[in-house]
Amino acid sequence: MQPTLSQKPIESRLFTVGIIGATSNALAAFNRIFSVTHHRTRSYRAVAVPVSDEPNQSIDIYVLCVNHPDVIAQWRGHVTRKSLQQPLIRLAKANTQASPQEYIVSVPLNPSKFLKTLDDYTIKELSFFPEFEIGLDDSRVSGHTLAGIRLLKNGANKLKLNGLNKALVIDDSLPVRKQIEIEFSLLDVNADLAATAEEGIEQLKTQNYDVIFLDVVMPGMDGYTACKRIRLLPHYKNVPIVLLTSKSSSFDRLKGALAGCDTYLVKPINHNDFEDVLKQHFKPKGN
Repeated sequence: MQPTLSQKPIESRLFTVGIIGATSNALAAFNRIFSVTHHRTRSYRAVAVPVSDEPNQSIDIYVLCVNHPDVIAQWRGHVTRKSLQQPLIRLAKANTQASPQEYIVSVPLNPSKFLKTLDDYTIKELSFFPEFEIGLDDSRVSGHTLAGIRLLKNGANKLKLNGLNKALVIDDSLPVRKQIEIEFSLLDVNADLAATAEEGIEQLKTQNYDVIFLDVVMPGMDGYTACKRIRLLPHYKNVPIVLLTSKSSSFDRLKGALAGCDTYLVKPINHNDFEDVLKQHFKPKGN
C-alpha cells in the first residue's frame, strides 16, 4: 500500500505578483489592493520587477503594468530568451487584443475585478483550488466553488490521465459521493456511485472500473471487508482501490494494506490532493 496521505485543508497560500514597470507609487497601490486578501485562503503581495529582468521562478504571477510599446517590446525580448512558465497578465485598454499567452485586465483598474482575475488565474494556471474539500462537516458547495469548478472544467490545461475512463465511488454520504463525482467530471471520467459496499460490489460484477474509491465506515459491510471481497473478483485483483476515512493511524494503514487497498486518503480531501492520488496510479497524458 502506498503511503498514507493525511489530508488537511490548505490553510492559505501567499502568491507573489511581479509588477513589471511599476513606479514606487503604483507598487504601493497594488499592495493596498492586495491587503484585503490577507485573511483569505489565497493572498497576494506585489514586488517590483524591472523591465530588464528576466523571468524568475520565485514570482508566481507577472503583471505588465506599462503600455509604452518600446517597454513592452523590451520585456517581450527577455521573455523570448527565457520563457515564462505561465501566461502574462497585462493592464491595457478594454479593447486591447490579448495574445494566447496573455490575460488582459482593463484600465483604469477596478480592484475587485483585478482580484477576481488573479483568483481565476491561480485556479486555471497554477492549479490552486482548495475551496472544494471532500468530506467537510459542511458539505455544501458554494457559488465561489462552483465558479472555480467551471474554470477547471473549461481550462485548456486541465489534467487528463491515461487509462482512467470509469470510476466507482462507494460511500454512504451523498454529499461525498456527489463531490467526488464532480472531481471526476473535471477529468472527463465517468463515475458510478454506490451508497453501500454491498451495492458497490454488485456493480463491480457487471461493470469494468479503472479505480475504486471506497469509504471505510459504512452501515453494513465496512470498507476493509469490502476491499477484501473486491480483491477476490477476477477483474479487480490489481485495480487501484483508494480507502476514504476521517481518521488515520498506523493500525488503520496496516489494516488497509492487509485488506488489499493501494492508497489511504483522510478526509477532508482537497482538489489538488485528489488529483495527486490519481497521478500515483495513472500517467498524465502528454508525459
